[in-house]
Amino acid sequence: MTPLEFRPRLDLAGLPFWVLAGSYGVLAAALCCSLATWAISWVAAAVLFSVLVLVIAAVFARTFRRTRILVGSETVAYINASRRSAVLNRSQLVRMIAIDRLRGSLPGGVLMLVAADGSRLGAAHWLWGQGVLDQVVAAVADDRVALERRPSAGQLELLREFGVDPAFKQRPVIYTAVLVGAVAVGVLIAWPIVTTLL
Repeated sequence: MTPLEFRPRLDLAGLPFWVLAGSYGVLAAALCCSLATWAISWVAAAVLFSVLVLVIAAVFARTFRRTRILVGSETVAYINASRRSAVLNRSQLVRMIAIDRLRGSLPGGVLMLVAADGSRLGAAHWLWGQGVLDQVVAAVADDRVALERRPSAGQLELLREFGVDPAFKQRPVIYTAVLVGAVAVGVLIAWPIVTTLL
């Protein structure tokens, strides 16, 4: 059987995508304005902002172009923009959960497929429109695994229920570097405020 292939589409992107993209734009603007007040000129800040917006747009374009979900008779595979894949054996699937809203994060939810060993696939609403996710659910659901729907869930609830995502365990250095980078950007944005108060 040829696997069914599902791809995200920018033309179907809904509110969660535009909120996320807008948040990145606002964050880039805040970073550049902060740097312009104490480290670089306003012209350099404008150039840096333009570069950051182009980089963000390129990352989003690459993500939409390369990401896909393949549903076969025996496996479900999620291939991300870096061509890394996570594969679950359909006979090992124990739960399929649609969460409409992740509390403590930007608007949008996630579809999670969970295997007996704790490995999982997640498809976030900002990337996958609800229509595409409904098609994925229809392709995966069978008499063993039916869709569970939750209106909302918090990060701690998910951690208690499912444990640490195996993806974090496989690449802890990458995830740690992203967190450190986020903290560094926060410090750079807050620096003028902190120096003013001191």
